[in-house]
Amino acid sequence: MLVCLAALTGSCVYYNTFYLARKYYFKGTGGLPYTVEKTDPTLASNFPKSIDLSKKVLANYPKSKLVADAYLLWARALLGRDDPRQTVNMLQDFDVRFPNSKLRWEALFYLGVGYGRSHRYSEAETAFEQFLAQSPRHDLAPYAWLERSRALTALDRDSAAAYCAGQVLERFPKSKLRLQALTAHADASLQAGDYARARTDYQELGTTARNDDERLTFLLDEADCLEAAREFKTEMDMLKDALGHEQAPIPASGSSSSYQPSPGGDRYGRILMRIGGVHALDGRLPEALDAYREVIRLYPKSSLSAEAQYRIGYAYETAGDDLAHARAEYARVKDEAPTSAFATQAQSRITNLDRIQQFRTATGDTIQRQAEIGLGLGEMYLFQLNKPDRALEEYTKLATQVAGSPWAGKALNAEGWVLSRKLGRRASADSVWWIVVRKYAATESQLAARDYLEQDGITVPDSLIQLPKEPETPPPALTAQLTQVPAGTTPLGAGPAADTLLGSRPGGRLHTLLAPPRVTWDPRYAGLSSGAPSVAGESPEAGGPGAAAPKPAPRPPSPAPPPRPGAASPDSALRSGAGTGGPQPRLAAPDSGAASGQRQARPDSARLAR
Repeated sequence: MLVCLAALTGSCVYYNTFYLARKYYFKGTGGLPYTVEKTDPTLASNFPKSIDLSKKVLANYPKSKLVADAYLLWARALLGRDDPRQTVNMLQDFDVRFPNSKLRWEALFYLGVGYGRSHRYSEAETAFEQFLAQSPRHDLAPYAWLERSRALTALDRDSAAAYCAGQVLERFPKSKLRLQALTAHADASLQAGDYARARTDYQELGTTARNDDERLTFLLDEADCLEAAREFKTEMDMLKDALGHEQAPIPASGSSSSYQPSPGGDRYGRILMRIGGVHALDGRLPEALDAYREVIRLYPKSSLSAEAQYRIGYAYETAGDDLAHARAEYARVKDEAPTSAFATQAQSRITNLDRIQQFRTATGDTIQRQAEIGLGLGEMYLFQLNKPDRALEEYTKLATQVAGSPWAGKALNAEGWVLSRKLGRRASADSVWWIVVRKYAATESQLAARDYLEQDGITVPDSLIQLPKEPETPPPALTAQLTQVPAGTTPLGAGPAADTLLGSRPGGRLHTLLAPPRVTWDPRYAGLSSGAPSVAGESPEAGGPGAAAPKPAPRPPSPAPPPRPGAASPDSALRSGAGTGGPQPRLAAPDSGAASGQRQARPDSARLAR
């Protein structure tokens, strides 16, 4: 009886602990299986409590039947704490830890959520696909479809993402995820090019808006759909109708006064800004400028006026193709709001315009220089200004200017890329690439054109392809004289003893560098035992290396005074180079009785004095 009572008490304890862990977890998620959207900071404090209680179940009751549940709850709570990588680490081997658990597929779902929030979208999409294949009617199935749609959107597979979001709407029409799924479906449809379906979704979302700001957001999303479909008249009518329901702010008096924000006061300016954008896209530049300048007048020195000033410059740049006016208008953005993000963007556009102006005014006297200018200008139009039509014009003009050269092949490849990737004219692009394949053989451009054609499923015969020839490498210029190989064989062992004083044989390079300076030979002292200063017995009379033409006898030196005590001797002064053109390298004196020969003769100062 007591044993049964103790077992019952123990089971109640671990069950109560797990119950409290679940209670804190669902308090943090707001009753949802997990945090579908960003966690409310006030609720996130419940997840650490849930984790601590789950750990307690695992530590104190390792053999209970709720061990797998507690382990999975711990991993789920880590998602709420914004630690998805740790969730992945815990659930990757869930099957190994709990091979007989019924929570296997549920663990796979949360593993997919962890993958997605760790930016491992391919693995997340695979996990959700497996989960839906095994448990299509699971309570988490609508969540799996939604999360799979998000992963596919991150992978730029917009059509598939729209399909997955649509499954939530079709299969689970009463799901709590309907609004999230409808938003995901609208965004994916817009990116996939299904503008009509996307607009319908945004219209439905607008009916669910909780306030005017949300309603305006969905209205502008609907305008994006019409704008992408180039239905400018329908968009303009819709925006003007919305503008009629908003009240324009009263402009502040004084030129230096700024707009004072008020709740909902910027809605009029946001709609008016979009109206200006529609005018610019439809080619009506004056109407666009008037709309933007009205925004600046109504909202001076504000983020809206900075955006409007930026768009004035952008309209001049894109719709008017007036780079000088565009640069001047971009420079005024900082006057409206110097800390605005549009001020930074305006400065970037100014830099790009300066580069375009350099390309336009640059001249080249070689084909390579002309090609560099043309390709650079085309890239600026394509990637910086987002004007593929103008880029196409530059590439076509360049291909004509340098026709027949390898640079023309590069320009034609760029022309085909714009036609295919930016303008959707694949047939025209293939025609251009076939020209490169047939007329520009043995170039890198031919290989690139072949690759583009094969990407479109077109087979290029190998007989048309010729590999580029490698440029001939010129032989290296021999500018330095190499040391000649010594004749004969160098004997092993120690070589001949080096001259201790000079460090090398007479006449060698080191001997020449370190030898004392030569003194002009005086024939009057030729008979003296000291003789003229010579090096290693060399004398002009003997025809040695120091021989020179006779010169007039120099004036005899004046008697030298006797050296003072402690003063340097004349021969030490000579060794140091005094009076002989500057100090010379000091050489180590030979050891007494050195085997290298007698000490070299030096002038005797006393005898010279006599």
